[in-house]
Amino acid sequence: MAKRANNEGTIRQHASGLWEARLTAGYDAVGKQIRKSFYANTKEEVGKRLREALRALERGEFVEPADMTVAEWLETWFKVYGRPRWRDSTAAEHYRNIQQNLKPTLGRHKLQKLRHEHIQDYVNQQASKGRASTSIKKQLEPLRASLKQAVINNLIIKDPSLHLALPSTPAREIRFLTIDEQRKLIGVLPDTTSGRALHFVLGTGVRASELCGLRWMDIEGDRFTIRNAVQRVVNLDRQVGEPKYKTSSAPPKTKAGLRTIPLTGSMMDLLQKQQETQRLERIKAGSAWMGDQPAKGSTFVFANELGGATDRANLGRVLRVCLDKAGVKRVGIHALRHTFATNCVRAGVDVRTLSEMIGHTKIAFTLQQYVHTNLNTMREALQAVDGLRGF
Repeated sequence: MAKRANNEGTIRQHASGLWEARLTAGYDAVGKQIRKSFYANTKEEVGKRLREALRALERGEFVEPADMTVAEWLETWFKVYGRPRWRDSTAAEHYRNIQQNLKPTLGRHKLQKLRHEHIQDYVNQQASKGRASTSIKKQLEPLRASLKQAVINNLIIKDPSLHLALPSTPAREIRFLTIDEQRKLIGVLPDTTSGRALHFVLGTGVRASELCGLRWMDIEGDRFTIRNAVQRVVNLDRQVGEPKYKTSSAPPKTKAGLRTIPLTGSMMDLLQKQQETQRLERIKAGSAWMGDQPAKGSTFVFANELGGATDRANLGRVLRVCLDKAGVKRVGIHALRHTFATNCVRAGVDVRTLSEMIGHTKIAFTLQQYVHTNLNTMREALQAVDGLRGF
Protein backbone atom coordinates (compact mmCIF):
# COMPACT_ATOMS: atom_id res chain seq x y z
CA MET A 1 0.00 0.00 0.00
CA ALA A 2 1.37 3.43 -1.02
CA LYS A 3 0.76 5.90 1.76
CA ARG A 4 0.22 9.62 1.48
CA ALA A 5 0.92 12.40 3.97
CA ASN A 6 -1.43 13.03 6.86
CA ASN A 7 -4.82 14.47 5.82
CA GLU A 8 -4.13 13.64 2.17
CA GLY A 9 -5.77 10.23 2.10
CA THR A 10 -4.33 6.80 1.32
CA ILE A 11 -4.09 4.64 -1.80
CA ARG A 12 -3.82 0.87 -1.92
CA GLN A 13 -4.26 -1.95 -4.39
CA HIS A 14 -6.61 -4.84 -3.67
CA ALA A 15 -5.88 -8.47 -4.53
CA SER A 16 -8.47 -8.13 -7.31
CA GLY A 17 -6.25 -5.58 -9.01
CA LEU A 18 -8.51 -2.59 -8.31
CA TRP A 19 -6.98 0.49 -6.74
CA GLU A 20 -8.69 2.14 -3.74
CA ALA A 21 -8.25 5.68 -2.42
CA ARG A 22 -9.59 6.57 1.03
CA LEU A 23 -9.96 9.86 2.89
CA THR A 24 -11.62 11.24 6.02
CA ALA A 25 -14.26 13.87 5.24
CA GLY A 26 -15.16 15.32 8.64
CA TYR A 27 -17.43 13.92 11.32
CA ASP A 28 -21.09 12.97 11.50
CA ALA A 29 -23.71 14.18 13.99
CA VAL A 30 -22.46 11.88 16.76
CA GLY A 31 -18.75 12.60 16.26
CA LYS A 32 -17.88 9.55 14.18
CA GLN A 33 -15.40 10.00 11.30
CA ILE A 34 -16.92 10.11 7.82
CA ARG A 35 -14.76 7.99 5.48
CA LYS A 36 -14.95 8.01 1.70
CA SER A 37 -13.51 5.45 -0.72
CA PHE A 38 -12.84 5.70 -4.48
CA TYR A 39 -12.08 2.80 -6.83
CA ALA A 40 -10.38 2.72 -10.24
CA ASN A 41 -8.51 0.32 -12.50
CA THR A 42 -5.23 2.23 -12.28
CA LYS A 43 -3.29 4.01 -9.58
CA GLU A 44 -3.16 7.17 -11.68
CA GLU A 45 -6.92 7.25 -12.15
CA VAL A 46 -7.76 6.69 -8.49
CA GLY A 47 -5.10 9.24 -7.52
CA LYS A 48 -6.80 11.83 -9.74
CA ARG A 49 -10.16 11.20 -8.10
CA LEU A 50 -8.57 11.45 -4.68
CA ARG A 51 -6.95 14.81 -5.51
CA GLU A 52 -10.28 16.17 -6.79
CA ALA A 53 -12.03 15.08 -3.61
CA LEU A 54 -9.31 16.65 -1.44
CA ARG A 55 -9.64 19.95 -3.30
CA ALA A 56 -13.42 19.85 -2.83
CA LEU A 57 -12.90 19.09 0.85
CA GLU A 58 -10.55 22.06 1.21
CA ARG A 59 -13.16 24.34 -0.39
CA GLY A 60 -15.83 22.94 1.92
CA GLU A 61 -17.73 21.39 -1.00
CA PHE A 62 -17.24 17.70 -0.34
CA VAL A 63 -20.10 15.83 1.28
CA GLU A 64 -20.39 12.15 2.02
CA PRO A 65 -23.62 10.82 0.49
CA ALA A 66 -26.09 9.77 3.17
CA ASP A 67 -29.56 8.29 3.44
CA MET A 68 -30.52 10.47 6.43
CA THR A 69 -33.87 12.21 6.02
CA VAL A 70 -34.70 15.72 7.14
CA ALA A 71 -36.93 14.25 9.86
CA GLU A 72 -34.08 12.10 11.19
CA TRP A 73 -31.64 15.00 11.19
CA LEU A 74 -34.14 17.28 12.96
CA GLU A 75 -34.48 14.67 15.71
CA THR A 76 -30.70 14.31 16.04
CA TRP A 77 -30.13 18.06 15.99
CA PHE A 78 -32.83 18.62 18.60
CA LYS A 79 -31.37 16.08 21.03
CA VAL A 80 -27.64 16.74 20.49
CA TYR A 81 -27.36 20.45 19.70
CA GLY A 82 -30.56 22.04 20.93
CA ARG A 83 -32.20 20.52 23.97
CA PRO A 84 -29.11 20.60 26.26
CA ARG A 85 -28.75 24.40 25.99
CA TRP A 86 -32.37 25.59 25.82
CA ARG A 87 -34.80 26.56 28.54
CA ASP A 88 -37.89 24.35 28.76
CA SER A 89 -40.21 26.83 27.05
CA THR A 90 -37.88 27.21 24.04
CA ALA A 91 -37.44 23.45 23.71
CA ALA A 92 -41.20 22.91 23.88
CA GLU A 93 -41.84 25.49 21.17
CA HIS A 94 -39.21 24.06 18.80
CA TYR A 95 -40.41 20.51 19.49
CA ARG A 96 -43.98 21.50 18.60
CA ASN A 97 -42.86 23.14 15.35
CA ILE A 98 -40.77 20.10 14.41
CA GLN A 99 -43.53 17.59 15.12
CA GLN A 100 -46.54 19.55 13.86
CA ASN A 101 -45.13 21.61 11.01
CA LEU A 102 -41.73 20.53 9.69
CA LYS A 103 -41.71 16.73 9.84
CA PRO A 104 -45.14 16.25 8.19
CA THR A 105 -44.24 18.53 5.25
CA LEU A 106 -40.45 18.39 4.76
CA GLY A 107 -39.38 15.42 6.84
CA ARG A 108 -39.63 12.82 4.08
CA HIS A 109 -36.93 14.46 1.93
CA LYS A 110 -33.37 13.15 2.05
CA LEU A 111 -31.27 15.70 3.90
CA GLN A 112 -28.81 16.03 1.03
CA LYS A 113 -31.60 16.33 -1.52
CA LEU A 114 -33.56 19.02 0.28
CA ARG A 115 -33.75 21.95 -2.11
CA HIS A 116 -34.54 25.63 -1.76
CA GLU A 117 -37.79 25.20 -3.70
CA HIS A 118 -39.02 22.56 -1.23
CA ILE A 119 -38.74 25.03 1.64
CA GLN A 120 -40.11 27.89 -0.45
CA ASP A 121 -43.13 25.75 -1.28
CA TYR A 122 -43.67 25.25 2.44
CA VAL A 123 -43.50 29.03 2.96
CA ASN A 124 -46.01 29.59 0.14
CA GLN A 125 -48.43 27.06 1.61
CA GLN A 126 -48.28 28.72 5.02
CA ALA A 127 -48.80 32.14 3.45
CA SER A 128 -51.86 30.85 1.57
CA LYS A 129 -53.31 29.85 4.96
CA GLY A 130 -52.99 33.44 6.14
CA ARG A 131 -49.85 32.98 8.26
CA ALA A 132 -47.87 36.19 8.77
CA SER A 133 -44.14 36.41 8.07
CA THR A 134 -43.33 36.43 11.78
CA SER A 135 -45.26 33.19 12.32
CA ILE A 136 -43.61 31.46 9.37
CA LYS A 137 -40.16 32.56 10.55
CA LYS A 138 -40.94 31.07 13.96
CA GLN A 139 -41.96 27.77 12.39
CA LEU A 140 -38.75 27.65 10.34
CA GLU A 141 -36.36 28.43 13.22
CA PRO A 142 -35.59 24.76 14.03
CA LEU A 143 -35.11 23.89 10.35
CA ARG A 144 -32.78 26.81 9.70
CA ALA A 145 -30.68 26.15 12.79
CA SER A 146 -30.44 22.43 12.01
CA LEU A 147 -29.39 23.06 8.39
CA LYS A 148 -26.72 25.49 9.54
CA GLN A 149 -25.37 22.76 11.81
CA ALA A 150 -25.57 20.24 8.98
CA VAL A 151 -23.25 22.45 6.91
CA ILE A 152 -20.81 22.66 9.83
CA ASN A 153 -20.92 18.86 10.14
CA ASN A 154 -20.21 18.42 6.39
CA LEU A 155 -23.53 16.64 5.94
CA ILE A 156 -24.61 19.10 3.24
CA ILE A 157 -22.66 21.54 1.07
CA LYS A 158 -24.97 24.56 1.19
CA ASP A 159 -27.88 25.69 3.34
CA PRO A 160 -31.04 25.50 1.17
CA SER A 161 -33.03 27.69 3.61
CA LEU A 162 -31.14 30.88 2.72
CA HIS A 163 -32.78 33.73 0.79
CA LEU A 164 -36.39 32.57 1.13
CA ALA A 165 -39.13 34.87 -0.16
CA LEU A 166 -41.41 35.47 2.80
CA PRO A 167 -44.89 36.99 2.43
CA SER A 168 -45.21 40.73 2.85
CA THR A 169 -48.41 40.44 4.86
CA PRO A 170 -48.32 42.86 7.80
CA ALA A 171 -48.19 41.43 11.29
CA ARG A 172 -51.52 41.39 13.07
CA GLU A 173 -51.91 44.10 15.64
CA ILE A 174 -52.92 43.10 19.13
CA ARG A 175 -56.16 44.80 20.03
CA PHE A 176 -56.22 47.01 23.14
CA LEU A 177 -59.18 48.05 25.24
CA THR A 178 -60.63 51.53 25.14
CA ILE A 179 -61.10 53.45 28.38
CA ASP A 180 -64.81 52.59 28.36
CA GLU A 181 -64.09 48.89 27.77
CA GLN A 182 -61.57 48.87 30.60
CA ARG A 183 -64.11 50.30 33.01
CA LYS A 184 -66.67 47.71 31.96
CA LEU A 185 -64.15 44.87 32.40
CA ILE A 186 -62.94 46.04 35.80
CA GLY A 187 -66.56 46.33 36.90
CA VAL A 188 -67.18 42.60 36.33
CA LEU A 189 -63.85 41.14 37.45
CA PRO A 190 -64.56 38.72 40.32
CA ASP A 191 -63.15 39.34 43.79
CA THR A 192 -60.98 36.24 43.47
CA THR A 193 -57.33 35.43 42.81
CA SER A 194 -58.00 35.17 39.06
CA GLY A 195 -59.89 38.46 38.99
CA ARG A 196 -57.17 40.29 40.88
CA ALA A 197 -54.48 38.70 38.69
CA LEU A 198 -56.11 40.06 35.54
CA HIS A 199 -56.51 43.48 37.16
CA PHE A 200 -52.82 43.38 38.13
CA VAL A 201 -51.76 42.79 34.50
CA LEU A 202 -53.92 45.70 33.40
CA GLY A 203 -52.42 47.90 36.12
CA THR A 204 -48.72 46.98 35.74
CA GLY A 205 -48.21 45.66 32.21
CA VAL A 206 -46.45 42.46 33.27
CA ARG A 207 -46.44 39.44 31.00
CA ALA A 208 -48.70 36.55 31.94
CA SER A 209 -45.70 34.29 32.60
CA GLU A 210 -44.18 36.98 34.85
CA LEU A 211 -47.44 37.31 36.74
CA CYS A 212 -47.55 33.53 37.30
CA GLY A 213 -43.93 33.58 38.53
CA LEU A 214 -44.30 36.51 40.95
CA ARG A 215 -43.61 35.56 44.59
CA TRP A 216 -44.26 37.49 47.78
CA MET A 217 -40.55 37.94 48.39
CA ASP A 218 -40.38 39.84 45.07
CA ILE A 219 -42.54 42.59 46.60
CA GLU A 220 -40.78 45.19 48.71
CA GLY A 221 -42.93 48.03 50.01
CA ASP A 222 -44.26 50.05 47.10
CA ARG A 223 -42.43 48.14 44.37
CA PHE A 224 -41.90 44.65 43.01
CA THR A 225 -39.16 42.98 40.96
CA ILE A 226 -39.58 40.55 38.07
CA ARG A 227 -37.15 37.70 38.71
CA ASN A 228 -38.84 34.65 37.21
CA ALA A 229 -41.35 33.63 34.58
CA VAL A 230 -43.47 30.52 35.04
CA GLN A 231 -45.12 28.63 32.20
CA ARG A 232 -46.88 25.33 31.69
CA VAL A 233 -44.98 23.45 28.98
CA VAL A 234 -44.81 19.98 27.46
CA ASN A 235 -42.72 17.67 29.63
CA LEU A 236 -40.20 16.48 27.04
CA ASP A 237 -38.28 14.44 29.60
CA ARG A 238 -41.26 12.66 31.14
CA GLN A 239 -41.05 9.06 32.22
CA VAL A 240 -43.82 6.48 32.15
CA GLY A 241 -46.64 7.54 34.45
CA GLU A 242 -45.58 11.20 34.58
CA PRO A 243 -47.94 13.96 33.35
CA LYS A 244 -47.67 15.30 29.81
CA TYR A 245 -47.20 18.88 31.03
CA LYS A 246 -45.05 20.44 33.72
CA THR A 247 -44.48 23.86 35.28
CA SER A 248 -41.29 25.50 34.07
CA SER A 249 -39.66 28.40 35.93
CA ALA A 250 -36.84 30.48 34.46
CA PRO A 251 -35.38 33.98 34.86
CA PRO A 252 -36.12 36.63 32.20
CA LYS A 253 -34.45 36.02 28.84
CA THR A 254 -32.91 39.50 28.72
CA LYS A 255 -31.38 41.95 31.15
CA ALA A 256 -34.26 44.33 30.41
CA GLY A 257 -36.72 41.68 31.58
CA LEU A 258 -35.19 41.71 35.07
CA ARG A 259 -36.73 44.96 36.28
CA THR A 260 -38.31 46.70 39.27
CA ILE A 261 -41.75 48.28 38.85
CA PRO A 262 -43.43 50.74 41.24
CA LEU A 263 -46.81 49.93 42.76
CA THR A 264 -49.65 52.42 42.73
CA GLY A 265 -51.99 52.76 45.69
CA SER A 266 -54.71 50.74 43.92
CA MET A 267 -52.31 47.90 43.17
CA MET A 268 -51.07 47.85 46.78
CA ASP A 269 -54.69 47.59 47.97
CA LEU A 270 -55.22 44.74 45.50
CA LEU A 271 -52.19 42.86 46.88
CA GLN A 272 -53.40 43.32 50.44
CA LYS A 273 -56.72 41.68 49.50
CA GLN A 274 -54.77 38.89 47.82
CA GLN A 275 -52.82 38.27 51.03
CA GLU A 276 -56.05 37.89 52.98
CA THR A 277 -57.52 35.55 50.36
CA GLN A 278 -54.43 33.37 50.28
CA ARG A 279 -54.39 32.90 54.05
CA LEU A 280 -57.98 31.66 53.90
CA GLU A 281 -57.15 29.35 50.97
CA ARG A 282 -54.27 27.90 52.96
CA ILE A 283 -56.65 26.96 55.78
CA LYS A 284 -59.14 25.38 53.36
CA ALA A 285 -56.44 23.41 51.51
CA GLY A 286 -55.03 21.80 54.65
CA SER A 287 -52.51 19.07 53.90
CA ALA A 288 -53.03 19.52 50.15
CA TRP A 289 -51.31 22.93 50.23
CA MET A 290 -48.24 22.96 47.95
CA GLY A 291 -46.77 26.36 48.73
CA ASP A 292 -44.77 27.70 51.65
CA GLN A 293 -46.30 30.05 54.19
CA PRO A 294 -49.27 31.92 52.70
CA ALA A 295 -48.67 35.55 51.66
CA LYS A 296 -44.95 35.22 52.46
CA GLY A 297 -41.58 34.23 51.05
CA SER A 298 -41.40 31.98 48.00
CA THR A 299 -45.15 31.33 47.74
CA PHE A 300 -46.64 32.59 44.48
CA VAL A 301 -48.59 35.83 44.85
CA PHE A 302 -51.35 34.70 42.50
CA ALA A 303 -51.14 31.00 43.37
CA ASN A 304 -53.99 28.61 42.73
CA GLU A 305 -56.18 27.41 45.59
CA LEU A 306 -53.55 24.81 46.57
CA GLY A 307 -50.56 27.16 46.54
CA GLY A 308 -49.19 26.02 43.18
CA ALA A 309 -48.46 28.14 40.12
CA THR A 310 -51.48 29.56 38.34
CA ASP A 311 -52.09 28.24 34.83
CA ARG A 312 -52.27 30.96 32.20
CA ALA A 313 -54.94 29.00 30.35
CA ASN A 314 -57.24 29.24 33.38
CA LEU A 315 -56.73 33.00 33.54
CA GLY A 316 -57.61 33.17 29.84
CA ARG A 317 -60.89 31.36 30.48
CA VAL A 318 -61.79 33.74 33.32
CA LEU A 319 -60.97 36.71 31.10
CA ARG A 320 -63.25 35.45 28.31
CA VAL A 321 -66.14 34.98 30.72
CA CYS A 322 -65.68 38.48 32.13
CA LEU A 323 -65.44 40.10 28.70
CA ASP A 324 -68.64 38.36 27.61
CA LYS A 325 -70.36 39.52 30.77
CA ALA A 326 -69.16 43.08 30.21
CA GLY A 327 -70.29 43.05 26.57
CA VAL A 328 -66.74 43.63 25.33
CA LYS A 329 -65.22 41.84 22.35
CA ARG A 330 -62.90 39.04 23.43
CA VAL A 331 -59.14 39.64 23.66
CA GLY A 332 -56.26 37.62 25.08
CA ILE A 333 -54.35 38.31 28.28
CA HIS A 334 -51.52 39.90 26.31
CA ALA A 335 -53.97 42.57 25.15
CA LEU A 336 -54.22 43.74 28.78
CA ARG A 337 -50.47 44.38 28.75
CA HIS A 338 -50.92 46.13 25.42
CA THR A 339 -53.67 48.24 26.97
CA PHE A 340 -51.46 49.21 29.91
CA ALA A 341 -48.79 50.48 27.51
CA THR A 342 -51.35 52.45 25.53
CA ASN A 343 -52.68 53.99 28.76
CA CYS A 344 -49.15 55.10 29.63
CA VAL A 345 -48.79 56.83 26.26
CA ARG A 346 -52.15 58.54 26.75
CA ALA A 347 -50.98 59.74 30.17
CA GLY A 348 -47.85 61.28 28.67
CA VAL A 349 -45.29 58.71 29.89
CA ASP A 350 -42.14 58.98 27.78
CA VAL A 351 -41.33 55.95 25.64
CA ARG A 352 -38.00 55.21 27.35
CA THR A 353 -39.70 54.91 30.75
CA LEU A 354 -42.47 52.80 29.26
CA SER A 355 -39.93 50.52 27.57
CA GLU A 356 -38.16 49.95 30.89
CA MET A 357 -41.42 49.22 32.73
CA ILE A 358 -42.59 46.59 30.30
CA GLY A 359 -39.14 45.04 29.89
CA HIS A 360 -38.23 45.75 26.30
CA THR A 361 -34.59 45.76 25.22
CA LYS A 362 -35.12 48.31 22.44
CA ILE A 363 -37.21 51.47 22.56
CA ALA A 364 -37.94 51.11 18.84
CA PHE A 365 -39.72 47.82 19.53
CA THR A 366 -41.86 49.52 22.18
CA LEU A 367 -42.88 52.17 19.67
CA GLN A 368 -43.67 49.58 17.03
CA GLN A 369 -45.63 47.22 19.26
CA TYR A 370 -47.42 49.31 21.82
CA VAL A 371 -47.78 52.93 20.77
CA HIS A 372 -50.88 53.64 18.72
CA THR A 373 -52.11 56.93 17.35
CA ASN A 374 -55.80 57.53 16.79
CA LEU A 375 -57.57 60.32 14.94
CA ASN A 376 -58.29 62.26 18.12
CA THR A 377 -54.59 62.29 19.01
CA MET A 378 -53.71 63.42 15.50
CA ARG A 379 -56.32 66.18 15.65
CA GLU A 380 -55.00 67.42 18.99
CA ALA A 381 -51.46 67.46 17.61
CA LEU A 382 -52.48 69.46 14.54
CA GLN A 383 -54.44 71.90 16.66
CA ALA A 384 -51.38 72.39 18.86
CA VAL A 385 -49.28 73.14 15.77
CA ASP A 386 -51.89 75.62 14.55
CA GLY A 387 -51.73 77.30 17.95
CA LEU A 388 -47.97 77.74 17.65
CA ARG A 389 -48.36 79.36 14.25
CA GLY A 390 -51.17 81.65 15.39
CA PHE A 391 -53.69 80.25 12.86
